[in-house]
Amino acid sequence: MIYLAQGGYLLLILLIPLMFTAYWLMRRLRKRRIARFGDPELVARLTPEVPRRKGWMKLALLSIALLFLAIGMARPQLGAILKEKEIKGAEIMVVLDVSNSMLAEDYSPNRLERAKLAISKLVDELQGDRIGLIIFAGESFVQLPITSDYVSAKIFLNSITTESVPVQGTALGEAIRTAIRGFTSESEHSRAIILITDGENHEDDPVAAARDAVDMGTRVFCIGVGSPEGKPIPMDGDLLKDKDGNIVVTRLDEQTLRDIASAGEGLYVRAGNTEFGLNPVIDEIRTLQDKEFQSVVFEEFDEQYMYFFAIALVFLLLEFFMSDTRNRRSLFGRSGKTLAVLAAVMVLSPAVLSAQSDRSEVRAGNRDFKKGMYREAEIDYKRALIADSASVTAKYNLGNALYKAESYNEAELYFRNLGDTLKNLSPSKASDYFHNSGNLALKQKKYQEAVEAFKESLRLEPDNFETKSNLAYAQKMLKDQQQNQQSQNQQQQQQDQNQDQDQNQNNDQQHDQNQDQNQNNDQNQDQQNQDQQQQPQAQPQISPQAAQQMLQAIEDKEKQTQDKVKKAKALKEKSKEKEKNW
Repeated sequence: MIYLAQGGYLLLILLIPLMFTAYWLMRRLRKRRIARFGDPELVARLTPEVPRRKGWMKLALLSIALLFLAIGMARPQLGAILKEKEIKGAEIMVVLDVSNSMLAEDYSPNRLERAKLAISKLVDELQGDRIGLIIFAGESFVQLPITSDYVSAKIFLNSITTESVPVQGTALGEAIRTAIRGFTSESEHSRAIILITDGENHEDDPVAAARDAVDMGTRVFCIGVGSPEGKPIPMDGDLLKDKDGNIVVTRLDEQTLRDIASAGEGLYVRAGNTEFGLNPVIDEIRTLQDKEFQSVVFEEFDEQYMYFFAIALVFLLLEFFMSDTRNRRSLFGRSGKTLAVLAAVMVLSPAVLSAQSDRSEVRAGNRDFKKGMYREAEIDYKRALIADSASVTAKYNLGNALYKAESYNEAELYFRNLGDTLKNLSPSKASDYFHNSGNLALKQKKYQEAVEAFKESLRLEPDNFETKSNLAYAQKMLKDQQQNQQSQNQQQQQQDQNQDQDQNQNNDQQHDQNQDQNQNNDQNQDQQNQDQQQQPQAQPQISPQAAQQMLQAIEDKEKQTQDKVKKAKALKEKSKEKEKNW
C-alpha cells in the first residue's frame, strides 16, 4: 500500500500544462516581433535559434523532472498499515523504578536514563512478543498496557521521569503485584517480569510477591542498577539530604534482588556501563513456551521520496546538457540557475518535510476521524507523535480516537495532564477536553473524576447543555455508587459485629469452663493440703492439670509480651518508612 504523507505537493503537477501553454505563447510572440523587422525567412537566417523540435523536447524533459520532483515532495511511503495477524512470543512486563534514587550518577548520565536507553534497545529487538511498562516508586502505575505496538512503547518510555509517580519511596512488592494484574488471560505460562531497580525496598515484602508471581505462572527477573558503595542523589542543584541534614547515599541492594529472583524462579543480573544486562535476561525468556496471539500490529512506513528525487535529477541533467545554438540558454533563463534552484529544493525538502510531518499526520488523522476510521486515525496521530513527542494536539486527538475505538485505558494514558496546556491555548478547546475526559471517566466508572471533569468544562463554557446533562448523570451514578459502597460497608460492619458477638459468646463459655475448672482445682488443692497435714513427711506435689494450666499461663504471658514488642517495632519501622523520600 502506497501512502502520501504530503499529498498537497502534487498540486505542483498543475504547473506542467501552464509551462507548455507559456512556451507556446512565447514562441508566437517571438514570431510577431521578428515579423516587425522584416521577412521572417531572412531574419531566421541572420539570427539562428533553437530548433522547434528541440525546444519542445527540452520542455518535455523539464516537465518530467518537475513531475517526479512533485511526487518526491509528496513523500510516497510503503507499509504503515494496521492489520490483525497471528504472532508468537511471550508477554514481558518491564517494571521500572522511578524513585529519586534512580537519579544517582553511577551511570552516564544517571541510573534512570541509562535504564530507559536499555529498554528502548530491547523494544527494537523484540519480534512477536508483547510488552508492557509499569513505573513505580512509593506507588506503582501502568504506564503502558500489554501491547504489540512497539512504536507506542517507545513514545511512553521517552516521557518517563522521577516525577511520573507522585509518591516517593520504593515499594517493590506492590510493583510486582501490579505487573501480575497487567497480564492477559491468554498468556498463561508465557509471562515474564523484568524488574529494573536499585533494590532499596522501603515498603513491603517483594519476595512474597515474587512467590505469588510464580503461582500465577510468571517468572521474575531482576536487573540491579547502581553500585554497592553507593552514590549521592542530585536534587535541584544540590544533593538530597535526610531529615537530619545528612547527605543520602543510595546503594545497590543485591541481596534483596537475588532473593526476589530466586523466589520468582528467574535470574539476577547486575547492570554494567556497556552491557546493561537485558540480553542474558531475554535469552532466558526465550526458553519460555511461545504463545500464539491474535494481535493488531502497527507497521511503520518506509520512505520512498529519495528515488523520485533521483529520477527528477536525471531528467534535469538531460535538459541541462541538451545544447542550444546560443550560449547554452534554457527555456526559462539559464539551465544552470534552474538546476541549482531545483537541486537546492531537493536537498532542503527532507528537512522541511520532516519539520512539517507532524502537522500533516494530524490533518490526515482528522480526516480519518471524521470518516469514522478510528484505527486509521490512531496510526496518523501516533506517527505525528513520532515526529513530535510533545505535540499536545496529537495526544489529545489520539486520546479521542482511542476513546471512539473503545480502548479506554490507553486513551487515558494520552489524555493525562493536557488541561492546563489547553487552557493557555484555547479555553474552548480546554472545555472540550474536560468534557471528553468526563465521558472517558464515565466509561471507566470513575464517577468522581467524571463529575470533576464536567464541572471544570462548565467553568470554561457555562452554557453547554450537553455537559450539564452529562454532569447530572455522573452525579447520579456517583451517588448510587456511594450508596452501594455504604451499604456494602454496613453489611461488612454487621458481619464483623456478628463475628465479635460470636467470639464474645465463645469467650464467655470458655471463661465459665475455666471457672469450673478452677473450682475443681481448688477442691483438689484443699484435699492435697489436708493430706499433707496428715502426712507432714510427704513432699508437696502439683497435679498434672494444675501444671498444664500454669504452663499455659506462662506461654500466654510470653506471647503477649512478644506481640507488644513486634507492634512497637512495626510502628517504629512505619515511622521510618515515611521519612524516606528516595
